Amino acid sequence: MLLSPPEERAWAREVAVHAHAGQRDKAGEPYVRHCQRVADAVEGDKAKTVAFLHDVLEKAPGWTAERLLDSGFSPEVVAAVECLTRRPGETKDALTIRAAASELTLKVKRADLGDNLAQLERLGKSGAEYRRRLHLLDEAVSDADDEDAAAGVGSGEDDLSEARLDRVDAARRVVRGQNTDRVAKRSFVVLFGLAIVGAVYLIFLQ
Repeated sequence: MLLSPPEERAWAREVAVHAHAGQRDKAGEPYVRHCQRVADAVEGDKAKTVAFLHDVLEKAPGWTAERLLDSGFSPEVVAAVECLTRRPGETKDALTIRAAASELTLKVKRADLGDNLAQLERLGKSGAEYRRRLHLLDEAVSDADDEDAAAGVGSGEDDLSEARLDRVDAARRVVRGQNTDRVAKRSFVVLFGLAIVGAVYLIFLQ
């Protein structure tokens, strides 16, 4: 039986309450309050449904995409939640860029990052990391939006234009290159350090 959009939103909130029971956010408050604030920051039943569920697969043991589908959520909602879920070995930057692939996941991710930033600022902590990722999110779609407008492509929630996906893929390659550079630099430092230790060891053996 398919749920109506308002029913799906209400059910998503119930799932979030139970899935995140006992978990705390950055301020030490019940984690579901973060989900509620993210939902309050977006418009539309579909976006609010995804907002309530956006951390369920990553942070709630026992919850999978299949379980969400079996619980009555639409394939579109579950696909969006999967898009907002960090994959094994995936960096937070790569996840942020991937979330820009559609208007639905884009606005939920922006609200998520914005709430995390606001929490840290209320606690008097630096929110530089979240500001950087918000900027990365905006950069991942800005050029694609311009190309869509020039081509007369709409910007509805279901829009997955080639221009947007190409921009996301390009941004992902940049992040992958940055990560590769970091690994190479770290490897060089480690090897250089080992060479110094080896040289010192040989000197003292003579």
